[in-house]
Amino acid sequence: MTSDGLMGKKSVGIVGLVALAAALVVAAFLTQAAPRTASAADHLDAPGITPPPGGDGIGTDLTDIYAFQSKTDAKKTVLILNVNGLSGPAGIGNGPEADRAFATALPKVNGDAAVTYNFRIDSNGDAAADRTIQVAFGNAKADGSQKFEVNVLDGKGKGKKDKAELKGRSTAFGTPAVINDEHGITAFAGRRDDPFYFDLVGFLNILDFLNDPAGDRSLVLCGGNPNGHPERDTFLNQNVSSIVLEVPSKLLTGDGDSNIGVWATTNVGDDQIDRMGRPAINTVFIPNNPFPPDRTSDGKASMKTTFNHGDPSTDVASWNGEVVDTLNFLFSINDPLTGLGGTDDPSDDAGQIAGLAAVLLPDILTVDVSSSAGFLNGRQPADDVIDAELGLVTEGAVTTDCVGSNDAAFPSTFPYLAAPH
Repeated sequence: MTSDGLMGKKSVGIVGLVALAAALVVAAFLTQAAPRTASAADHLDAPGITPPPGGDGIGTDLTDIYAFQSKTDAKKTVLILNVNGLSGPAGIGNGPEADRAFATALPKVNGDAAVTYNFRIDSNGDAAADRTIQVAFGNAKADGSQKFEVNVLDGKGKGKKDKAELKGRSTAFGTPAVINDEHGITAFAGRRDDPFYFDLVGFLNILDFLNDPAGDRSLVLCGGNPNGHPERDTFLNQNVSSIVLEVPSKLLTGDGDSNIGVWATTNVGDDQIDRMGRPAINTVFIPNNPFPPDRTSDGKASMKTTFNHGDPSTDVASWNGEVVDTLNFLFSINDPLTGLGGTDDPSDDAGQIAGLAAVLLPDILTVDVSSSAGFLNGRQPADDVIDAELGLVTEGAVTTDCVGSNDAAFPSTFPYLAAPH
């Protein structure tokens, strides 16, 4: 582990473990900051994504990111980021396709600033970007399609932007994938089925048990069947706007070590609007969230925008205490004193929580690009991060949300995400 807490170089598996811990409470923040029907791995995770102070709403709101070895070429790595979450087939607010496009430029004090979508790559384990792969878009046509270009830059986002590594056009809604292959990079940008699957209402029922221990736990546990209630997938028939890149792994790795760290950011000019590594770190662990002592009702001010504007290299110093607070509460769900049937001896909780917090921060998705394994190694679309996380952060008190797969099958070839609804 480095001094920053990044465990990817030597402990990719452990890091993945807690990547789970993030997705678990995915929807948690909704209970006090949004409708009970609208959140996900990182969907709508902070007030800072809407103007003011920045963003264009969901166009700069990262919902999920993925990183995994290509399924068709072991020497390549797939990187995916999604925005424009919670958009059904009819569009957001029944608006035109152009309303669901990737952001282009947003107003600032001194004029419009370009919006960029960035994959940040750490190749040496210091929680700082060594390479940035940047994607930018032109204005949307009425069908939602846009010109885009991909640039491979240094860690600070500098490079020859006048010579794009790849140029192409995103797809209109419902049209086939557009694949552009140049300089060893394949890129797709356009509408896709939201690959995240999760029973949000069932999860929130877990929280309800704390107030009503006699409540019907079968709503969540379903007899332990991970595929017991696919109809309860909150993201059933929902779409996102996806950027999918398949790149030579040698572009991402540093000194020959195949372990890298990946996170994504959306930026307006020099200002960072949103960031994401593991699922739901901000949503679950950064105040205010649904868990004491970090709820709005406890008087805890929101720090979510501050987190989104930050950098992984300072995560441990800035946020470790907040993560520990939330984990203390989540671990308590399995204690006998809660009245929920827990049998855990809490005497060893402090050590486990400290170790888990050290994995959760910094907020970076770690992946060994030489391995085809999924979560805990990186994250693939089909990985059921919620079930893995539920058991982890509740010490086995809850093991499944009973939604064991996506509502649409994932293709085994590029762009790896299902067609939009």
